[in-house]
Amino acid sequence: MSTPSSRIALICLHTSPLAEPGRADAGGMNVVVQRWSHQLADLGFTVDLFTRRAEPDSPRTREVRAGVWLHQLDAGPPGPLAKSDMEAAIKPFAVELRAAFSTRGPDLVHSHHWFSGVAALPIAQDLGVPHVQSFHSVAAPANAASLAAGETSESPGRIAGERYVAGASDLVIAVSRAEAATISERYDVDPARMRVVRPGVGTTFFHPRNDDPCLHGPDQRERNAADRDETGPRDSARSSRGEGSEAHRSGDGSPAPYLLFAARLQPLKGADLALEAFALITERRPRLRLAIAGAASDDFGNYPEELYARVEELGLTGRVDFLGAVSRSRLADLMRGAELFLLPSWSETFGLVALESQASGVPVIGWRGAGGLPEAVAPTGVLLTSREPAAWAQAVEAFLSDPARLCTARADARAFALTQSWQASGNALAAVYREVLS
Repeated sequence: MSTPSSRIALICLHTSPLAEPGRADAGGMNVVVQRWSHQLADLGFTVDLFTRRAEPDSPRTREVRAGVWLHQLDAGPPGPLAKSDMEAAIKPFAVELRAAFSTRGPDLVHSHHWFSGVAALPIAQDLGVPHVQSFHSVAAPANAASLAAGETSESPGRIAGERYVAGASDLVIAVSRAEAATISERYDVDPARMRVVRPGVGTTFFHPRNDDPCLHGPDQRERNAADRDETGPRDSARSSRGEGSEAHRSGDGSPAPYLLFAARLQPLKGADLALEAFALITERRPRLRLAIAGAASDDFGNYPEELYARVEELGLTGRVDFLGAVSRSRLADLMRGAELFLLPSWSETFGLVALESQASGVPVIGWRGAGGLPEAVAPTGVLLTSREPAAWAQAVEAFLSDPARLCTARADARAFALTQSWQASGNALAAVYREVLS
């Protein structure tokens, strides 16, 4: 059966696709799964999202939108679990998932992250339906430099679990060529059993500020329709430069320019490097600030305290704004108001946040070694081969001291993002499903 009316089960055991990115273990994967579900529904598929219940009073099943349903299964305590404790939830989740499939069986199962695959793959095999696996991140080898920075195995079964689902699934879908190469290398997956489907970006929701002199053209219109590209309520009205809080104002009350870092606060994401680079340019840029958006992952609850202490050590008190987890609409406001977006993460399977920043007309400075990030950044962005703070400070200063270059980069960033739509991403995913179903 390969018609668009097929029923697709998307499995996200450890985090709900509807969870706000930047909180706990929610990030780019949550956005990707949610947006894919909407695109698939638009194409006529019926989509069931399955996740572990993390809030005791949340409904077991609810309709997210026409064609998309969210099912929350009881697996372990009905509350938050750190990733390091999530392996214990796989077996009870699988029991509940099997029961759910017995009353409403899917035509295809697509698991996201290894927890989900280990739970769902045996059930799909028993039902005789195809199982597709996406990882969104894979465990670092024991000798990898990024392992020390936080890309741990989280639990003892991760590498064995990833190897199992990589080898036994009908197909593996990666979000970048880099991720596909990593999976193939680490788990000996035949490239013929892999497909790459890159994420997209909502270019109406994430858009440049209305008064940006560097950008012109038809994509500047219809700003009031921003909600069409993302779900969830908009925050209360804020200006198009992201100046709605006191965090980005100078001492005289005027808007202050700022650099933006947005990610979960854990060592893997490299907020410490952003701080150290920022410290090297503050003397030359007395009004410039650094905004850090994101909350700590459950496994790194003390990490923000380390960052606060580093701010004091670097003499940055009063210059860095820790904003905590922010809503999608607040993130969009922050992005379009920033001068530059810093992405010093040790590892990114793709780098969705980079695409969102560029859709906002804000160039990215990132680390070239971060996996799939080069596939998500326009040519006029900067991808550094060094993790020395001085190199990052120099890259920032080179943009800020050359307005013409910065203006060109802003326009190119937006133009690049406009070629990466969620509609195209959803169509590509649907084509893979039809291939597997046929």
